[in-house]
Amino acid sequence: MPISIPSSAQTAFQGNMNESGKIELPFHAPAFYIINGDAKLAALKNFQYYGGWACGTDKVKAAAESWENCPFPIPGYGTDNLPQTNGSEMEVVSSRKLIIAPIGMREYSSLFDQSTGNTRRVPPFTKGARPGIQVLSVLAYKNENAIHPWAPVLLTAKGYQTNHVKNAIMNWRKAIKPHVQKLVPGANDSILNLFWMHIGTFGDVRKQEIVGAGANQKTITPITAFIPDDITEQQVEKQYVGEPMAEFMADLSAQAQEWLNVFKQPQSATPVAGHIELEDDYSAPPPPEDDIPF
Repeated sequence: MPISIPSSAQTAFQGNMNESGKIELPFHAPAFYIINGDAKLAALKNFQYYGGWACGTDKVKAAAESWENCPFPIPGYGTDNLPQTNGSEMEVVSSRKLIIAPIGMREYSSLFDQSTGNTRRVPPFTKGARPGIQVLSVLAYKNENAIHPWAPVLLTAKGYQTNHVKNAIMNWRKAIKPHVQKLVPGANDSILNLFWMHIGTFGDVRKQEIVGAGANQKTITPITAFIPDDITEQQVEKQYVGEPMAEFMADLSAQAQEWLNVFKQPQSATPVAGHIELEDDYSAPPPPEDDIPF
């Protein structure tokens, strides 16, 4: 016979038994990861030389099939065969820059446990761990001088690029804030997410940064935001995502709260015995666990 559950108990334990490292987004959001440009590939004059973004074509196609009005291939984004460290190639959707409207970001760290041989994700700033960031966003493309939304995606970065991605987003928000305050008087800063931004590498001159020290020294191509020198209120207004997209983004944000907040739990912050520090790895593409939405 049916049993009766008190209303106070029907949702009291929701989320309490989740394994934090396995919490996934409840919708498709393919992960775009950073490709650091290679000075030896100057003849290509593309993202492999300047630096940019890439995502497995199969994952992009799966997302396009799961959302409405999502063309595939995505207009304005290329398809390339990207060499992997094992000598094979992977077909990717690629671009030097992405047009996005950020929904939320989560920071974490990667910690290697010598006793098990496994790498696990832990809260940010864990001692001895490598930093990482994932930014849940809506991707857009430009067609006939208009910006069209595509679908949710994840921007993923690790190591030194983590701060570059964060700074790119913060610099864009800082640049548009005075104009948004005039366009929407009295609104709080969270609505700054509702304006399309360009994030990636820009210009005809390849920029690079030397990071690390000694034998661990590497070259990266920093990710930045494109911000016009004299950005105007009219320019900012044109970047507004529009009311339907704003509502869609708000709904995605609500669905993603558990995913966004998982690494804010303090119980995983203490390094395990026998852990070792991870060196920053800038090979492309990253290990499979950095290319899935968890």
